[in-house]
Amino acid sequence: IYEQFIFDVIEQAPNRKSKREGSYLTIPVHRRIDMAQPELLQVLELPFDQAQYCVCTPDQWKMHFDRIFPSSVQEARVSGQNFPSCSYYKSYIALASSVNVKDLVKIRDALRKEFDKLAWAPWTSADRMWGT
Repeated sequence: IYEQFIFDVIEQAPNRKSKREGSYLTIPVHRRIDMAQPELLQVLELPFDQAQYCVCTPDQWKMHFDRIFPSSVQEARVSGQNFPSCSYYKSYIALASSVNVKDLVKIRDALRKEFDKLAWAPWTSADRMWGT
């Protein structure tokens, strides 16, 4: 689920207003599968030719984690952009639906340990992975 999350971050990266202009990503389409590794998000060298960033407070970082990996199925977003179409999200929600609360806490703790190794993550909004 975590590795798929990294891939989905890259796949869902915002495009320019015109499809002709393509993505802001500097990773060529044919290399995205290979380069979508956790290490890509563990360095401050962003794979975009334009980006706006914010240094998060611990509370903001937690907010983004909670949006990416909700603490309950009830908190999951079933509409909106990005999240419901992401493979990692579908797998995560299916897993969260099949375990008890105690086990979901353990799962989220393990995911949080990995998430906290990242140098950057998308600036999420309530219904989308990438707030633009």
